[in-house]
Amino acid sequence: MSEEKKFESLADDALASVAGGVTAELKAAYACIRGDYGNGQERVIALRRAGFDPNLVQGLVNSLLAGYDKVAIDVMNGKYGNGIERQLNLQKAGYDANAVQTLVNHIMWN
Repeated sequence: MSEEKKFESLADDALASVAGGVTAELKAAYACIRGDYGNGQERVIALRRAGFDPNLVQGLVNSLLAGYDKVAIDVMNGKYGNGIERQLNLQKAGYDANAVQTLVNHIMWN
């Protein structure tokens, strides 16, 4: 199973017990990972304005990113290269390069 499929499977597992609106919340979680809703309080406000429960969406984000912890550490250790090479290597391995970079940045700067 590719890493992308594993990622999707993790998302499905995380959502299995959530009733109603699963597709919309999952899309919002992926959008949060991309940075579409901002961070911190800005994200909470934006999610509420869009009709989402910020705690539910953040829980999904956390579940989705849990599978990316190891690859983020591998990225920091240089196992995927740098710049465009890193992006291509991550994509080839089935990862969302932007989501991985977001997690790396979070680990490095928080």
